[in-house]
Formats: sequence, structure tokens, C-alpha cells
Amino acid sequence: MPRTKILLTTNFTDVQLNRLRSVSSTLIIVPKPQRDWSRSDPSDLFEGDEEIFYGFMPPRNISKTPGLKWVQLHSAGIDHLNGHPILSNNVLLTTASGIHAVPIGEFAIMMMLALARHVPSIVKLQDHSEWSREDTLHGSELRDKTFGIVGYGSIGREAARIAKQGFKMRIIAMTRTDKKEDNGYVERNVGDPQGSLPDAWYRPEQLAELLNQSDFVLITTPLTSQTRNLIGEAELRGMKPSAYIVNVARGGIIDEDALVRALKEHWIAGAGLDVFATEPLPATSALWKLENIIIAPHVSGATPNYNDRAINLFAENLKRYLNGERLFNVVNKSVGY
Repeated sequence: MPRTKILLTTNFTDVQLNRLRSVSSTLIIVPKPQRDWSRSDPSDLFEGDEEIFYGFMPPRNISKTPGLKWVQLHSAGIDHLNGHPILSNNVLLTTASGIHAVPIGEFAIMMMLALARHVPSIVKLQDHSEWSREDTLHGSELRDKTFGIVGYGSIGREAARIAKQGFKMRIIAMTRTDKKEDNGYVERNVGDPQGSLPDAWYRPEQLAELLNQSDFVLITTPLTSQTRNLIGEAELRGMKPSAYIVNVARGGIIDEDALVRALKEHWIAGAGLDVFATEPLPATSALWKLENIIIAPHVSGATPNYNDRAINLFAENLKRYLNGERLFNVVNKSVGY
């Protein structure tokens, strides 16, 4: 019986690796964890007969990987692969889209609640042992507000589910296509696979209208050439002065200089950011000094369950691969996700 060799550079536990081994006795699992797996080129780890690779950064030297047919990424986005040879060859590329829905969906709602109820100001008062009931601490409610989601993928759909079911928010969603269903990897009882929650749908050319209506805006669209600086001065000026924007996607989607002005001059009420154009965020960034912002160091997806979810997705895709079925989250290399 033919054997299928897999090279993994992510540091999985024995229990997680056994989850993969249980998929088929024909699999040869070769774990070679890299210390800096997010940046290192794994080309030298290949012996030439590997058919599948799992990791964050695919091999660059294709001459060392003659048998490679499929790369499963440990990430949902592929913007870190700009200029990578994997994007211009025939190797199948899939992402981990779908495994971030629960942790980042919850994180987004947390950001919205914290901004609306002035949690940063409350924490500062606590740091100074100060009791205050000033009007500046009077927050707003999420219930019945309009929630605009830019990029209605797995994360946006889970945030929409929480917002609709928990806070009775009005959901408006922007997508690149007219497709309402989520055909990617979806965990059970997570998100909005059928696209039944939005009260209204918008296309990219209608972004200004979505922003103008929204009390809270969530950015969950991939970073591509079309979405870089998607939210700039005109878009921020078009939002309500009482509105908040949360970005858990990629920093390059929002023009940070324009956002600094928007927050300083109160074009909008505040922002919650987990991602930035340059990471780590430089100490010289004006964002650090603003009062109406929450800054997180790109940790929205960081929970103890990440690798378990990643392994479950990979195992499901392995079953499909061995059975000759279409895989979840196949990347359209020309589109960028």
C-alpha cells in the first residue's frame, strides 16, 4: 500500500500527532519543529520524498522538495507569503481558516464591550486607587445597535452570532462576492454557516454606506492588494462620531495615520486594535498615547486550544486528501486567500 509522508515544523504534542496518525496507517508523520517556525525556511529539513508539508512558512527551495504536492498552513492568512515561490507553482495550498472563529470572535466582542463601557478608564482609576462616578464613565449598550462586519468569514460570522443572539444587534455584512454560505472549514455549532444572520448585505463598493450606518465596525477581511488601506480618512470621516472600530484582521487594512487623526479629533469614539502595519508596534507610534484606544499585541487567537483546533482541521483535510475529495480552505493564489 502506498505511503504518504508528512513533514511538520509546528511543535505539536504526542497526543495531537497521534490524532493525525489515527487518520490512516499509510501516513508517515515526521515532526521537525523549528524554534522560529514563523520565519525560518524549512527547505533544508526535506529529504525529497515528502508529499505534504504542515507549517507557517513553506519551503522556498523547491528543488529540495520534488515530491511536495500539498502545503497546509498553520495560519488563516497568506499575506506573509508575498513574493514566496509557493504562490507561483502548482503545489496545493490550504489555510487554517475556521479555527480562529471562536477565540477571535469572542475577543472582538470583548473589545466592543470594553470600548463601549470605558473599561480602560476604569482600570486606570483602579491603578490609582481612585473612586469616580464621573459622566465620562457612562458607557453605551450593545443591545439593538448596528454591527457592521467588513469581511464576513468565519471570525465575522461567529462575532455576528454572539452579537445577534446575545445582544440583539442588527447585523450588516460586507463580502467580496454574493455568496452567503461559508464553504470553508466550520466547527460544529460555531458561526453562521448559512449566512442567515445579517439583516443586510453589502458589496465592497457599498463600504461607505455600511460604515455610515454602523455603531460598531469589525474588520475581519484578509489583507490583499484590494484591501490594503481599505479604511482611510474618507471612510473614517464617514462613520458616526459615536462609533467604534475593531480590527482583528491585519494592520495594513486601516491607514494608521488617518486613524490617529480620527481618534485625536474624535471623528469616531474609539478603536480596538489587535493588529498593526508594523509589528511589534513601535514605541514611537502615536497610537500608544491615545486615550480612546485599546491596543493588544496580536493575541486575539492565542488560547490553549489553538493547536487542538489546528490538528482537527488538518486531520479532516488529510482524510479528504487521501480520499481524493476537495480540501477545506484551498487558496485562490490569484485572489490572495
